[in-house]
Amino acid sequence: MVSVRRVAPILLLAVMMPAFGAKPTPKSSSHPPRELHRVGDHWTPYNPPDPASYPPNAKTYTIKAGDTLWGLAIQFYQNGYLWPQLWESNTWITDAHWIYPGDVLLVEGEVARQVQPGTVGAAGQTGAGTTGAGATGAGTTAETGPTGGREHELGTQAVPRPQITAADAVGGTASPVPLGTEYDIYCYGYIGDPREPMPNSVSSYEDVETRYQKGATRQSLTGSAGDLVYLDGGTSSGLVAGETYLAVMPDELVENPHTEEVIGRHYQFVGQIRVLCADETHSRGIITQSCHDIPPGARLKPMPQLPIPLARIPSLPAFCDPASGKITGYIVHALAGTGMTAPGGSWKSEAFLGGSAIGAIGDGQLVQINLGRDDQVMPGDFLTVFRESPQRGQPRQILGELGVLTSESHTATAKVLLMRRSMTVGDHVEIR
Repeated sequence: MVSVRRVAPILLLAVMMPAFGAKPTPKSSSHPPRELHRVGDHWTPYNPPDPASYPPNAKTYTIKAGDTLWGLAIQFYQNGYLWPQLWESNTWITDAHWIYPGDVLLVEGEVARQVQPGTVGAAGQTGAGTTGAGATGAGTTAETGPTGGREHELGTQAVPRPQITAADAVGGTASPVPLGTEYDIYCYGYIGDPREPMPNSVSSYEDVETRYQKGATRQSLTGSAGDLVYLDGGTSSGLVAGETYLAVMPDELVENPHTEEVIGRHYQFVGQIRVLCADETHSRGIITQSCHDIPPGARLKPMPQLPIPLARIPSLPAFCDPASGKITGYIVHALAGTGMTAPGGSWKSEAFLGGSAIGAIGDGQLVQINLGRDDQVMPGDFLTVFRESPQRGQPRQILGELGVLTSESHTATAKVLLMRRSMTVGDHVEIR
């Protein structure tokens, strides 16, 4: 799924992203595959190998109705987040959202057992998986990740994350751990084209008249999970009833902190909206999840297919280690807090931006860097954060380690996984 690297990253799928590296990542679907055929005594869309061709004494499992890859990972590895271990061992499954009773899985991957339950919490989290189809070929999916199956708000859910101890900061982690959470992936955003077209937007709310306070100087007309919304845009501008979209707020322009060159615009993810019905120019929907209050004017963006990388966190470079000599860049933006509605009703985000950081960046915080796919930075990669010494001739100072969660063409979202000293926008990053 990814190209082989020193830290051998594995991708933990929430919903899948276009291919990275050597192995193509199949596109997931909320609908079952249509082309089914009979294999032995059951129906399947896949071409599973003959179980007799598996290695001698191989551990196998015959899928039963109601199974999910998430549940099977808990059964075999005691950790649902290791479901990609099963998928990687059974590459004939081309859509991990759908598995079929009667197909036989090869179960392997002893290294996965080293990751103990609780490395990252499962509270409020769902894993990717599917139920099977019956002999008639009619299957149903257990909706997974941020696209369904959860009624709580991401913005109010306590999201656990791996705790990095002092020992980890020296030795890294021996076992793969998720580098982020759904909240990290779907409640921060990305840096994109300042004029990125997003023709569909939130118009108003179904109960707006009950919220409007006559004479008030500031109206609370935003929405959160469960609210019904009217949308500007319909089938002619690409909206499809039944599909879920990200609610996005265009934010400030992001500049290179050293050259002041505009890198792009930060787009803040504020929630998710499922379209319930649509005509040519207008639609209605429901907020399924919210990271922040979602104001009228929030744009709708097709749900990106984003992975949660699973990888072994490397140790920090030692005091005498030389630089890697690979591409370097900068931290250009960092998430400092939640979005809010400013006086007068306009939305803004609380964030570090450009050279005007309002605080220090620490363990677990999310940042944007000015390196991306075209610079060979992929999800699951690691970058060392450093700062040049003000003393002439003195080596650089190592500040910490970032794990890349998502990447655009020339920017990427990363998370601070290891930290020696606090960081700030403008600090250097170097590919490991």
